[in-house]
Amino acid sequence: MNRSVCRLLDLISELDTPEIQVENSMTDMASWLQFDLGLEAKTARSWVRISRSLAGLPLIRAAFRAGAVSFDELRVLCRYGTPANEAQLLGLSRETPVDQLAGAIRDLLAIEARRPTAEKPASWLSMVWNEDDSFLRVWGEVHGVDGLMVETAIRRLASLAPVDPVGGVYRHPDVMNGEALVQMASESAAGDADHDRSTLVVHFNASDLASGRAAGLVGGQAIDHQELLRLSCDSRLQLAIDDSSGFTVGVGRTSRKIPQWLRRLMDGRDGGCRFPSCGRTRWTHAHHIIHWAEEGPTNLDNLITLCGFHHRLVHRRGWQIDGNPNGKVVFLDQWGYQYQPARSVFKPDHADQLLSHLDAYHSYRLGRLATANSPP
Repeated sequence: MNRSVCRLLDLISELDTPEIQVENSMTDMASWLQFDLGLEAKTARSWVRISRSLAGLPLIRAAFRAGAVSFDELRVLCRYGTPANEAQLLGLSRETPVDQLAGAIRDLLAIEARRPTAEKPASWLSMVWNEDDSFLRVWGEVHGVDGLMVETAIRRLASLAPVDPVGGVYRHPDVMNGEALVQMASESAAGDADHDRSTLVVHFNASDLASGRAAGLVGGQAIDHQELLRLSCDSRLQLAIDDSSGFTVGVGRTSRKIPQWLRRLMDGRDGGCRFPSCGRTRWTHAHHIIHWAEEGPTNLDNLITLCGFHHRLVHRRGWQIDGNPNGKVVFLDQWGYQYQPARSVFKPDHADQLLSHLDAYHSYRLGRLATANSPP
């Protein structure tokens, strides 16, 4: 049995490469095992972790294949084993019961064990900008059912993300999860009934405006011209002009917000994101082909519906849209070539299968949480 399991772990390691992931259109190895073999997510992640660890632990692998180490012992040894200590940990496993092995290894390696608390821990979230204020680092813990709710919401949005238009494959799941979080925040701000709280204020230096430079500050963070155009396509944006001392000396009007009647006409005409083979209907933005700040009109023939991903693609990577949105439009990449999908899209029921699997996983995790929290 150990030889068969070892062969399975070798196959997982052999298939766990970027080339094979691209060839099979999979986001990561654990998700592939979970979806295709019907494994629990925790089990799939454990198999992948063990297969990766075994590649650098030849003594532990040989002991497992020979039957000297059980799979439960292997799981613990791969968690703490390194090429330098694997022989020592193997010796410890021979004289320690498997249910005590993890604790014995932590004592041997002087690793402090996490002690369970009697009270339910509070969820927390920290947000810190890096040194040059170029990105926000977010980390934290969300416990119990709340964690399940957050995971389900983010994974649902990430599963509906479009493929990369250049490579024709899905991006890394962590990237899609990050974009899903940004979309959730964007939608929340857009739906805020309090205009004062949901309006972004952009500060410009008076001397910069006089010289033609368009960079500004939003919430103390520098923003370049293209990013400003993307934000102001369809949002509440207030312009503030500051003097050399940093005092606001003038306030401009908010951006040209697209009225609801015009947005309804856009939605009826476009039916979702107009980027080829996308068609997403959630988290969409109204994009000015000729930006209103560059004297582009807020008319139906100058507006087009784009999802958040493709809206950022146009503004950040220099893509262009050619044609009349009331008829045919083509998308030109940053080199001026017309975009054609790299390959055929997934079958229409592909997203439905992913969401159905996520529903089953959600129900299973909810049952596990209910069992864990029920009285003995």
